[in-house]
Amino acid sequence: MYRTKSTYMTSFSSLRYLQNETDLPQTPPDNSLLACSTMVTSKSLIPSAKGRSKSLKHQRSNSLTEINDTIFNIAVKDPAQHKMKLPSLGTTCRPLQKRKVFLNTTSLDNLPEETEPVDQPKPGSRNAFSSPQESTEYTKSENVFDRPSNRQTLSQCLLLEPQNLEKIFDNRHIVENSQTLFLRSDQKRERNLEDVLDDLNNEHGKSGNDKKIVSLLEELYKFMEKDNPMNKKVPSKLKVKILKCLYRFVESQNEHILINIAKVILSLKVTGNNLSGVCKLIFKLAKNDKNDQLFFQKNLLELFLDALGRSSPLDDAEACVYGYGAVKFLTMNPKLQEKILGLGILQLMVLHVKIINVAKSEKSTMPEQTTHVLFQLTAALRNLVSEELVYDTFISFGTIPQLCQTLELFFSDVDIVTNISRTLSTISTNECCCDSIVDYKNIYKLFIRLFEEYAGNEEIIVRLTYTLGNIVAKIDNTRVKFYYQDNSIDSLLNLWKIYLERTLHNCSLKAESDNEFNSNPEDVMIKIIRVIANMVINPEIGKALNDQYGNKIIEEILKVLISNPFKKNEELVLSILSTLNNLSYYYTSEMEIDIFHIKQIDIVEAITEFARSKNKESVIETMRILGNLSRSKITRNYVCETEIFEILLNLLDKADPTLLKTTVGVFVNLMSDNRARILFKTKKGVDKLVCILNNFCDSDWLLGNLVCQVLWNYCIDTIDLHELFSETEIHKLLIILADCLDEEKLFGIEENMDDTDIFMTQEYLIWEEFASVATNLLEKIEYFLDTFDQINLDEKNETNSKQTKDSSTNLSFAAW
Repeated sequence: MYRTKSTYMTSFSSLRYLQNETDLPQTPPDNSLLACSTMVTSKSLIPSAKGRSKSLKHQRSNSLTEINDTIFNIAVKDPAQHKMKLPSLGTTCRPLQKRKVFLNTTSLDNLPEETEPVDQPKPGSRNAFSSPQESTEYTKSENVFDRPSNRQTLSQCLLLEPQNLEKIFDNRHIVENSQTLFLRSDQKRERNLEDVLDDLNNEHGKSGNDKKIVSLLEELYKFMEKDNPMNKKVPSKLKVKILKCLYRFVESQNEHILINIAKVILSLKVTGNNLSGVCKLIFKLAKNDKNDQLFFQKNLLELFLDALGRSSPLDDAEACVYGYGAVKFLTMNPKLQEKILGLGILQLMVLHVKIINVAKSEKSTMPEQTTHVLFQLTAALRNLVSEELVYDTFISFGTIPQLCQTLELFFSDVDIVTNISRTLSTISTNECCCDSIVDYKNIYKLFIRLFEEYAGNEEIIVRLTYTLGNIVAKIDNTRVKFYYQDNSIDSLLNLWKIYLERTLHNCSLKAESDNEFNSNPEDVMIKIIRVIANMVINPEIGKALNDQYGNKIIEEILKVLISNPFKKNEELVLSILSTLNNLSYYYTSEMEIDIFHIKQIDIVEAITEFARSKNKESVIETMRILGNLSRSKITRNYVCETEIFEILLNLLDKADPTLLKTTVGVFVNLMSDNRARILFKTKKGVDKLVCILNNFCDSDWLLGNLVCQVLWNYCIDTIDLHELFSETEIHKLLIILADCLDEEKLFGIEENMDDTDIFMTQEYLIWEEFASVATNLLEKIEYFLDTFDQINLDEKNETNSKQTKDSSTNLSFAAW
């Protein structure tokens, strides 16, 4: 290797070059050199003839090294600061003649010809200073001139003559391995990573070798795992070599090859395009559910999530798009979902959503692909909430506020809004999640804004209205907050009209197109009316809504109830009937402007058909509406004049306690009119009520209470009970009521009892209400009987006194 003139001494080869020139330059002496007995001064470098003879003689008896040592035996002040200058050769040198150059000389041209035989050096062990074209291996020494030296290699040592064997044993390495120094080992060399790569390269392009390739890839990953732990960075050169080998196989159709390629690449902790490439590969495999088992390989999901964790949705958008796309598909498998959740995917997803929200809110420059990342990410989040067990984690990581903020920031992106609306509709079935949703500021304004923006998007509206319906059903103050938000009820009514017209349009076309056939606008109507039904549970909102929007709501509801296309949809009918029931609860006949007072006959006519429905729930809701409306005399007269009264009597034969309670509740109101009492007696209604009392009273005190109220209203204005009850009915009532009012028999209560806990039980409190009404009814019957017997006894005494004065026995009492 060449060294610069300013740093190192000129080599022998350079001297030789100078001596071979015909015109030699003059070099002035260096005055900085110290005077020394051995220093070259004004003397010529080329010795005289006598000197040459003496030098030659000395050279024969000694080695060439001694000659070299003599030449460079020059002292200097500071070898680090001064350059060595050669003495002048111009004044003493004769013109050079071409002569034979001996093989054992090194660039000393003034030596005489020799006849001494010289050993020819072996090829391959060339003198380091043989020519200026040869590179010289430099070994730093302690010499002040840092002169190069010739290192003797092991192979050269082995060629030494016996007298030099002593030098071999001075080498510690040779001595320690002397047992195997001259032996050839037959042991097979262990395979390494390079061998695996060579084998893989050799397999490229061959057919029918998939199993071997898979085996080699697995072996490659084992080497990677052994030599490069997961937290250690792989050297760049090795990484490039591995990737170059693996990319030859990425077009394979064998899933096992592809998954192992992905695993190795992920272990390399790649970035940039390589990271995007491996995420695409995993996405390709995850799309097919047949490949789900491949993702249970050791460390595969860990490596994949580690790669996602090192990615940024802003800087590595493409990788995140395919990465979260793969997560979306993988989380469809319950077992894989559980494993991925255990690895902390939810925390990472929330973090990436937050990063995107911050960038959007700060109006930072954001790649277009980042919105694609958000789309895949929100779709994956929807899959994660399919199990309710994750809801607590979902809340604790602050996922819901971030999703609500995303909904607000990416308001105009229909795909993102769709995904988030799907997630919110799922988690809204949980009360804690509903609390987290309503804690977001401006959530009601956001709902209304979305209702207006996506009014015609059935997929979004159906989920948002479902979410809002769950919220107002569970949390009372949300009913008030949403109602008093600007344009809240108007937006709901506008949606109702849109989907009502769409349903009628679909029916008229008989679902000719696939799009209309697949749509379900009636489902949206159900969700909308459900929001109103749950809102009016609050008394303040119920009354306010009746006053301000009652007329519009009733008109829209009646359109559905009287339209044949909707009658077959039992869920829609039931939702409308429930809404009517909740609204009619606030009806009062004292208010002439009340919409239900005005529309009560129209409503009763519309719901009559559903009183005969085979759907028990629809019948129950119809009875509840009639119970509310029958507080009006107008409705009671209408019921008595139509078939509704007969329908009510038939329902008393049913064995369902809930249906019986609602129906008996209607009769409580009807029995306030004498006209209804006569019909009730004529249709043998008393006998039906006595049977209900006998069958259900001891197991359902509330039903027994209602029956007693009907009977009390039925006979409240009558003195002679025989006009309304038969003797058999009176006899049964006395026995049933006496049994149902026996505290000792029912609850084990005795006089002067100290244990008061029994009086605080729910059953006892309900029984007390029943007992209050039943006692009044029993006392009225007993009073009537006592009075009736006394009248009969007086009449009989008058008759007997005419016949005989000795007969004064109370036969009626005795008979009783």
